[in-house]
Amino acid sequence: MKYLNKLTKRSAIFAVMLVALFSACRKDYDLYNTNPNALSDADLLKDNTGAGTFIPTMQVNVFYNLLDQNYIYQIQQNLNADAFSGYFCPVGFDGQFNANYNLNVGWNLWPFKVGYSGIMGNWKKLKQFAAPQVGAVGDILKVEGMHRVTDIYGPIPYSKFGTNALTTPYDDQKTVYNSFFQDLDNAIKLLSDYVVKVPNDKALSKFDLVYNGDYKQWIKFANSLKLRLAIRIAYIDPSLAKTKAEEAAALRIDGKEAFLTTQADNALVIGGKGITTSNGLYIADISYKNSRMNASIESILKGYNDDRLTKYFQSPADIAGDYKGVRAGAPTKGLGYETKLSSVNLTESSPVQYMCAAEVSFLRAEGALRGWNMGGTAQSFYEQGIRLSFAQYGANGVDAYISNDTGTQATYADPLNKTANNVSAGSPLLSKTTVKWDEAASKQIKLEKIITQKWIAIFPDGQEAWSEFRRTGYPKIFPVVNNASGGLIDTDIQIRRLPFSDDEYKKNTAEVQKAVSLLGGGADNGGTRLWWDIPNKNL
Repeated sequence: MKYLNKLTKRSAIFAVMLVALFSACRKDYDLYNTNPNALSDADLLKDNTGAGTFIPTMQVNVFYNLLDQNYIYQIQQNLNADAFSGYFCPVGFDGQFNANYNLNVGWNLWPFKVGYSGIMGNWKKLKQFAAPQVGAVGDILKVEGMHRVTDIYGPIPYSKFGTNALTTPYDDQKTVYNSFFQDLDNAIKLLSDYVVKVPNDKALSKFDLVYNGDYKQWIKFANSLKLRLAIRIAYIDPSLAKTKAEEAAALRIDGKEAFLTTQADNALVIGGKGITTSNGLYIADISYKNSRMNASIESILKGYNDDRLTKYFQSPADIAGDYKGVRAGAPTKGLGYETKLSSVNLTESSPVQYMCAAEVSFLRAEGALRGWNMGGTAQSFYEQGIRLSFAQYGANGVDAYISNDTGTQATYADPLNKTANNVSAGSPLLSKTTVKWDEAASKQIKLEKIITQKWIAIFPDGQEAWSEFRRTGYPKIFPVVNNASGGLIDTDIQIRRLPFSDDEYKKNTAEVQKAVSLLGGGADNGGTRLWWDIPNKNL
């Protein structure tokens, strides 16, 4: 449990880090008034220094992946969404930890903290000093970072961010999403006009860790992100979702679709330009040995005989040649699971992925299934998504995989023979859905195919995978073995959100109390659904 030990041993360093990362303009309101850079305003105006300071800082805080304080990703995402998604499971913990729904408040404020200090604080300064086209990239990054935050908590401070030094009102999630669409539409329009007027501007390349200053790529990413968010609200607001999705499908750059469609389009954060990155998932899994493969992804990938299993994970030390996971909520401390479970197949320098072309194909497949004009059929986009994902990871056997109409989610056996954790044949926890597309199948079966394959393709982004599981109910993720929520979270429905930050209750008390009323009648706990997360999800 190196993360906790590290904090104990380095408490003084940790305190200094907090001062540096979350420095305040006014005492106790650090999350909303961060000055992330020591340069003067005059310095920021010189030679586009403002863009150089704030763009890469925003980029590495969507998923925290700096070498310094490289444990932050673990508490930002790995100890919550990565476990809830069915990709990973924390190991070596007991007592109050998220995988058994005994939610750790000390961990669960971190997505909020990183979002407001790393994303919103830098965005606020960027907008003061950057040229409009650079500010548009900042707006896109703001939406990319903050849609993950709202999809964890629900209502968040957004539209009124920075308007009051002492308190910051929360928006309900519907308002937040409407603001996201407005921000993306404005950024897409501004950049689309700009690349026509100034087609060869590469000034941002010396700062940009994702697209090396290519504004056309940022348009594609923003438009693809718009489609992701449109699909996210497809159940709660189908009319707006259809409008925004079809707008995205109609957009063109140089006469071509303005989507991520090839591997070269994938949005990846790559270290360099004076910034040393450190893949946070690698740190949590390989360095700390606190994260291992989840039983759900073992079951699904083995059941489909999916070669991506060997690309995503490494064989455990004690079971060479096999790949094993563990059920969330299962006791693991001191039992030797670490050497019997698969680790993620990454290096410390592996890029961090915001979005890939395969995901866009699956988004378009769902849109087409809903009858929206996506520029093709659900089947064509579904199969395209699988091919793109196999190609991205160099996996073998894609033709046989797409034609597989017999393989279904496999049974699961715990590697330490803990039979209470096993899932046997005939269990209702196992999906009967195959890979091969069946045009005669019901829309619901088709949707399960699309979401299951998207879930596989967007690995290892546990936040997005958890959001899609909550939205659709797919794929079939095994419920926790032990539920320590005291009845606040339903074992079968699984966790729906994280409670608001304790820091907010202390420092923004009145506003966070108002925010609870924006949860649609639910209490501030892990069992309350978000705005877009409706029950009875029928197409």
